[in-house]
Amino acid sequence: MAIFNGKTIILGAPTAYGFSEIIEQELRYQGFEVFNLSFSHGGPFKYKNIFERLDSYVHKNFLGHRDYKTYLKFKRVEGTMRDRLAEIPRVDYALLIRPDQYSEDIINMIGLKANKTIGYQWDGLSRFPAVYRRIDLFDKFFVFDPKDVRYPNMLPITNFYTNSFDIGYSEEHESDVYYVGTYMKRRASQLEEVITTLQAYGLSVKYHICKFKNRKPSFKYLDTTSADLTYAENLRFAFNSKILLDVPTVLHNGLSFRTFEAIGFDKKLITTNKEVKKYDFYHPNNTFIWEGQSVERLTDFLNAPYVKLAPHIKEKYSFNHWINNLLREDQLQPVAFPSVDLEPALVYGY
Repeated sequence: MAIFNGKTIILGAPTAYGFSEIIEQELRYQGFEVFNLSFSHGGPFKYKNIFERLDSYVHKNFLGHRDYKTYLKFKRVEGTMRDRLAEIPRVDYALLIRPDQYSEDIINMIGLKANKTIGYQWDGLSRFPAVYRRIDLFDKFFVFDPKDVRYPNMLPITNFYTNSFDIGYSEEHESDVYYVGTYMKRRASQLEEVITTLQAYGLSVKYHICKFKNRKPSFKYLDTTSADLTYAENLRFAFNSKILLDVPTVLHNGLSFRTFEAIGFDKKLITTNKEVKKYDFYHPNNTFIWEGQSVERLTDFLNAPYVKLAPHIKEKYSFNHWINNLLREDQLQPVAFPSVDLEPALVYGY
């Protein structure tokens, strides 16, 4: 029996790669009736006119509003969202992921509809500074980057792997190593180094590097694409790969979804994020931290048998455990950052 049967929730989450649809599916799998307030602004953002472009330039470059474009994107849909909110009955919960994308007025309106409001910033707080003005609008606010817990009233949580997908073998999706991510210039050289080294080693590497802007990427040997890959399709590639590759941005230390997909699918992981070594799921047979190591060390890792995690550790990083921690119903093992020393009352108090 789904533990949240009969409960209602408002959801707001990024729509890129079908994330909001995945999270809605996971919530319904847990028994929720979901009112999805996620929004899409319809492809690449375009300014209405030269005056709006100039206004944005002034805000970003002279007033320090680096996320001003996010504000403009939301203004396009705010009226429609108000109408949708008016039709939603009172609910048990509201969960906004990346709440910096929503206006303070809309968050307040959501608060009037929900018995409990939860915010989750699954990116570093400093990357989208508008979020700071929204934190106090929620009953509880969670972050996935250990360094962000130093701010008042921040609660630690990791990302998760999904529970509701039943994925099988597919030759089309099969590979030795799989990587997916958006193109970022600051990690391009390292990503290319890792992928080309693995290819030279003789491994079959499938990768999807999404790049929307017209500027030429700084890769010498890798290709990019403007085609979207849904998260559901990403899961098929991950399930049918022997190893998942994770090269996260240097802007935060939080663990990416690749880490938890590896846990959920019992896959090995190659990552450039040294933080994984601090977590209870880490085992050197399963996770290889890339630091330009010798071929011998990589060979040892590839030849080592995968060590299955203890059931209670694996379950700890599932979606159903994640949503329990957020909402405090039938809570299982607490998930806290090993590098952050906080008293349990502070971490999980209201």
